[in-house]
Amino acid sequence: MRPGVNVYGLLYFDPENDRHVNMSGGQKTIDIYLLCAANCTRLLRDLGVSFTLITNNKALLAERLPSLCISDLEIREYQFTLPVPAGVPFFSAHFKLELCNAFASGDYGEYVALIDLDTLPLQSLPASEHFAAYDISDQIFPRFGRDVVVRDLEALAGRPLPDGRWYGGEFVMGSADQFGALAEFINQCWPRYIENIGGVHHLGDEMVLSAALNLYSEKQRVIDYGASGQIARWWSSRTFNKQATFKNVMNAALLHLPADKPFLAALARYGTDKRSILDAYAKHVRNKLLLRSFIPAYGLFGRLSKRFRPRLS
Repeated sequence: MRPGVNVYGLLYFDPENDRHVNMSGGQKTIDIYLLCAANCTRLLRDLGVSFTLITNNKALLAERLPSLCISDLEIREYQFTLPVPAGVPFFSAHFKLELCNAFASGDYGEYVALIDLDTLPLQSLPASEHFAAYDISDQIFPRFGRDVVVRDLEALAGRPLPDGRWYGGEFVMGSADQFGALAEFINQCWPRYIENIGGVHHLGDEMVLSAALNLYSEKQRVIDYGASGQIARWWSSRTFNKQATFKNVMNAALLHLPADKPFLAALARYGTDKRSILDAYAKHVRNKLLLRSFIPAYGLFGRLSKRFRPRLS
């Protein structure tokens, strides 16, 4: 992130809907995410950038910080009102959509970025006069089929999309005015999302965000920071698409590692030494792949499951 940008992350906690994906059972969800947020604080500070964690329950999070030896995490409470259906997948992530409205107010800064907590901000991102996002269509289309994905995006958009694209929810960045324009499209898409919630291929913030960004891009430019390798999402587990090797993405400015939250939560001992962090992660993945080397690529009844194993190089 470039100096001058205000970077935020979200930790929304609801005990009735505390079923976080890509997280094994028995772990304290709040603690894992707080430690990941501490990583963001530490790494961004080293780049000269501030980080603030937004939550619906500041007192609950603050109560956990001393036992985790976290003393420098800035936390800000927000009163969320978005009526997210109970039990829906990615329940908490939906509230990132509401933050786009909040960012439009200017109360969070004139230039804002929202990142997922399981990311590693390792280098400064270049500034952009246009709204910045992360196009992951090449990761999503192979799994569901482009026709299906675009069909569902059009259902939320309310009209045809000549070049429908899918955007990741781990990163968005822009001015308060740009967030305001995007928020208008999010607000338009939300009722249609609820109407179609039983029929779309995916439930989560990315469904609505992607539909809104497609509409936004018809009027204003959206810069894909993934195209230049500035941002990368990398899975240490099997995927439906053939992803790049870790060696090819490890130099990304913002590295998203959604399958390795517990590992990220234990990174404090490496401080801000990027090389040590990346070397430790490569070792972690190497061991993980060795343990999983005997897991077949086919699921029950011989149906094709996630086909592609991750590769370090």
